[in-house]
Amino acid sequence: MSSPLNQPIAQEPRRVFLGLAGSGLVAASTPAMAAGRKSNDASRDVSVMQAALALEHEGIAAYRLAGDIRSNSMSPQSSDIAQRRRAFRELHRSGCFVMPNPWDRGSARYLQALGFKALGTTSAGAAWSRARADGNLSLDDMLEHLQDIVDATAIPVHADFESGFAQSAAGLADNLRKAVDTGVAGISLEDASGIPSNPVRDIASSVARLRVARAVLDGHGSDAPLLIGRAENFSAGNPDLEDTILRLRAYAEAGADVLYAPGITRREDIAALVNAVRPKPLNVLVGPGTALTFDDIASLGVRRISVGAALARSAWGGFMRAARSIAEDGRFYFGRPASGRELNSFFKLSTETPSSVTANILGRVEFRLGEGPLLEIRKGSVEITFSSGDAVFTWSEDNWREEAAMPFANFCRYVCDGAIVLAET
Repeated sequence: MSSPLNQPIAQEPRRVFLGLAGSGLVAASTPAMAAGRKSNDASRDVSVMQAALALEHEGIAAYRLAGDIRSNSMSPQSSDIAQRRRAFRELHRSGCFVMPNPWDRGSARYLQALGFKALGTTSAGAAWSRARADGNLSLDDMLEHLQDIVDATAIPVHADFESGFAQSAAGLADNLRKAVDTGVAGISLEDASGIPSNPVRDIASSVARLRVARAVLDGHGSDAPLLIGRAENFSAGNPDLEDTILRLRAYAEAGADVLYAPGITRREDIAALVNAVRPKPLNVLVGPGTALTFDDIASLGVRRISVGAALARSAWGGFMRAARSIAEDGRFYFGRPASGRELNSFFKLSTETPSSVTANILGRVEFRLGEGPLLEIRKGSVEITFSSGDAVFTWSEDNWREEAAMPFANFCRYVCDGAIVLAET
């Protein structure tokens, strides 16, 4: 039987691309139920409702196991970490997903609330947040950052672990064990040397280092983090596709679970890498200025898309333009700033909201099923339960149980706007 990794990319709803937790709950409802239509078959109605309730209870149980995302310090348990790692591994088996890259706790929490299924750290974004240049964080700085992002969220976190912060095999192994202990679900090891005159290590030494990493992770059993092998040719200014393919194939043979060559941007080059490393999954980095869409990249057979430091650069860009307008022109131009009220609402709700609440819908509140049209939730009382990225609404109408899901960030915006009013507890 062929591996799922050998199968063509499925045309999945955009909710899958965004990674919205809870989408299975909504999708499991029959079309008649989703559209609010009634069935004359009472026994089938009962069966459908029981199935939906079972899925809801499973989702709530999994959420509680994962730990409440609305806690300032999650301190995830070992069972939660194992669950995250299994989920991360499963994401790489088929289809394509986006793994955005936060740079601090707040950005991580917000990306999770948009419904993404996994996050990846960015060494550059982390360094800039600490007033350092990329590549200038110490091992302790990096471990602290990884722990911070893991603790701030309830979904898998992939670690940009640069070159491992060690030259010797023993030092590399020790550092990798420390990275594993932070609870990350994946660890990338790049072949950059840090030497300007020779920025990329030779293949033999890079393979040897990946074998050390493979041995360390194998020591953690079946729920170990994924190992990502990175070939830095293109990002280091050496756009040699043939050598990059040789490296990625060698890294796959050395035990890398996922392959990654940052700096590859052309459609034909991406396709060549996908074919070269198949059946193992390929990560593609997307940065500012790309003309490729999610669907374009997914159609090439790419399993995972990351954005590196692009989101951090976007945030810094807005800040720098506003600051320069004050310093250089005496003008107070802030572009399109986020609403302080909405941010306060989001962070307050993300830390203080219980796992389920009763609320009243007073204004227009909309949700979307897959890529279908926006549907409105009727006004009145609803029950809302929360997962790691979703708010799931349930209500009764004419003895019929209805439900809908939306990203937690959208729920917070509706609360901020007054369209949803939470009942006092």
